[in-house]
Amino acid sequence: MSGANIAIGVPVRNEVERLPILLRALSAQTDAPPFTLALFFDNCVDGSEALVTDMAGGLPFPIATSCCNTGGQPNAGLARRHAMSLAAAIAPSGTLMTTDADSAPATDWIAANLHALRAADVVAGRVVHEAGGASAIQAQLEAYLDRLHSFRRLFDPVPWEAPRSHHWTSAASLAVCSHVYQAIGGFPAMPNGEDAGFADAAARGGYRLRRDAAVWVTTSTRRSGRAAAGLAASLSAWDNASVPPDIAHPEDEAWRYALHAKARHLHGSGQFDLLAHALDLPLTEVERVADECRNGEAFAARIVGAPPGGMRQVPLPRAELLLATLEQTQLEGAA
Repeated sequence: MSGANIAIGVPVRNEVERLPILLRALSAQTDAPPFTLALFFDNCVDGSEALVTDMAGGLPFPIATSCCNTGGQPNAGLARRHAMSLAAAIAPSGTLMTTDADSAPATDWIAANLHALRAADVVAGRVVHEAGGASAIQAQLEAYLDRLHSFRRLFDPVPWEAPRSHHWTSAASLAVCSHVYQAIGGFPAMPNGEDAGFADAAARGGYRLRRDAAVWVTTSTRRSGRAAAGLAASLSAWDNASVPPDIAHPEDEAWRYALHAKARHLHGSGQFDLLAHALDLPLTEVERVADECRNGEAFAARIVGAPPGGMRQVPLPRAELLLATLEQTQLEGAA
């Protein structure tokens, strides 16, 4: 199957109940070119492999598989890395996508990813919870983070961002050109958080990440997941929480966004005095990092950290009010 243009890498660990949902969702793709599904069975003992074998003949796409049966604790990053290595071998010069075995991509998921990749190097899709699955606090937090990301683009606009964006950077929906995936180094072999690690490496490498709300998947809201500290653990934690969490102060986030834009603009100019002062960094360090970065996106991702005084933490309801004030001020300034 080597030489295919599109391959979708999915790690599987004991997903016999959810796999049919994924396979049916991929079978229902519209306006999608031919693709191959690459499944990595990670120490499955529930019949997941047999299920796929039984269903494969009735699917409108080929499936490639590999497996590990050596035991051991789950490692989400390592499993996804294996799945994507299989996908990359199938489509070495094409497009790689990944989702989770307990997710159901929208019927235009492949087509929407391909459209978004015309403007960017990596596309992160939106994650939609099954109806009634998220707790009130989880829903409140996610709505705030979506607002915050939209606010970010007022301070830090980039031409590759989607008209409708979102806050997610989840491996439940990621797409990337194969050569970019290889250049980034693939998913890190982390027990959890491999998606955030991959996105950070992409930005630090100077690659354009687009969070596109037109690309989306529905994902399971089960509370017992396969990866430690994954979405299932987060959902369970918010079920039992009595108060909303503390999060970064939106004014400190706005500071970071403005400095990202400034660093991106200044890269290649050699004029870093004011940027170094704002970052409270030696000018020589800023110049060194700029020389090491191939473009402004890489420079912004590498040089901008927390404000000199650190990131303040405020309760989520307080952050919502502060963000509303910042949004209003920004709108009035643009009028």
